[in-house]
Amino acid sequence: MKRKLIATASVIVAATLFLVLTGFIASFKFGKRSGADDIPVLEERSGTITVWWPGSDTERKAIDKAASDYTALYPEVTINVIGQQTADFYSAYTLACAGNSAPDIAYIDHVFVQALAFEGYIANFTSAGYEDLEELFVPSLWTPGFYNEKLYALPMSANVLATVYNKTLIARAQNTTTDNIRLPQNYDEFVTLCGQITALNDETTQNDPYYGLTLPSGSGNNSMAAMSFLGYVNRCGGEGILSGDLQTSLLEGEASISAAQKIFKLGEYCPASFSEAVFEKGKIGFIEMGPWKIADYESYSQRYGWEVGYTTALPFTEGGNRGAAIGLYDLVVTNKQSEPQKMALAADFAKFVTTNDEYQLMFATPQNLIPATQTAGQDSFYSGEVWQVYIEQLRNGVARPGSPVWSSIESTLGNFVTKLVQQKFRNEKDVAMNCIAYSAQIQEALDDIYGGNTEKEEQ
Repeated sequence: MKRKLIATASVIVAATLFLVLTGFIASFKFGKRSGADDIPVLEERSGTITVWWPGSDTERKAIDKAASDYTALYPEVTINVIGQQTADFYSAYTLACAGNSAPDIAYIDHVFVQALAFEGYIANFTSAGYEDLEELFVPSLWTPGFYNEKLYALPMSANVLATVYNKTLIARAQNTTTDNIRLPQNYDEFVTLCGQITALNDETTQNDPYYGLTLPSGSGNNSMAAMSFLGYVNRCGGEGILSGDLQTSLLEGEASISAAQKIFKLGEYCPASFSEAVFEKGKIGFIEMGPWKIADYESYSQRYGWEVGYTTALPFTEGGNRGAAIGLYDLVVTNKQSEPQKMALAADFAKFVTTNDEYQLMFATPQNLIPATQTAGQDSFYSGEVWQVYIEQLRNGVARPGSPVWSSIESTLGNFVTKLVQQKFRNEKDVAMNCIAYSAQIQEALDDIYGGNTEKEEQ
């Protein structure tokens, strides 16, 4: 099954990464604000604020209800909710911030929070005492809102990747019944089971083979691939690919190299690109996927005659980490120091929305997402066995590092994972060398961002 492709030279990989990262950096440096970003204590609830909210009418119901309820309580407040296109929302917001035309509140992918804070575009909640809200939220969703020990975002909705598996195919590979299958308890057992699944192939499956698993790879899958890589780093005992202050690359560390080598090995049992449709037909043993696919898998498993199962991420060591990457959207308040009470009012409304279980559930449940508050996650909607897997996985969630150069890092990781899955390296030593090459260039990019910014760091 292994695809014997010519290895790509490390020098070429490193040079490509350098051009990509430095190109992004050059385009990123515009309109940077300096100075205070504190949200003052709210003095009175009056005035007008604007909220940018992307998505469909379904996604608008929660914020529209919250705005209506808030203004009913405080009649001197006006809240304008403006719908936005989901595509390029972040770019539109950063341009609006740079041009001083941004809304007061925006709904942002958490991975951009630190970049926005670095640029001075969003305000920190810490000064107004909002850190006291911590106990209300799922811990893995609370932590990503911080930058330089200040809170810049309040969690609104989440999803997480868990392991979905084909019981019927695994039972065939293990020569047992679906109620007696044994899931892998470590990496070696996972590799062995993937080998057993692919061993089911014969002349009748040449054009439609079985695979042990599918990993995010190929065109259009950079985001999922990067998220998967972070999960693998966690399961290898690492804490991420960047240091806690986001200024040091950890990609050349033992955990990152081990994660890359494990993906490279598992690539022997994968299709060349991410293949959800092949899994849905019952031809793949394992896939890591979010809860938005629960209904789809129930439907496809019935159509194609296989039984679906769910579990948290498979550990690489007995009792080891089961981390998987989270998707998370937060509410942020635009830094408008010339209008301090408007900032305070916006922060108060952001708190009103995010801490209310009704709005959390109204937003999350129609989309099969997970609410950010701990109590909303206890709603009966999430009481089933499958949902409890995702709730448990969320407790082991791994956040993407919100670096100012994350967009390019994500693209680079996505390309790297694709090459690992497609077996485009000679051996594990070559994989390690490429990790080191990527890490060096990421570090140079990070140094370019932070090196001339000592004033910001001291704040």
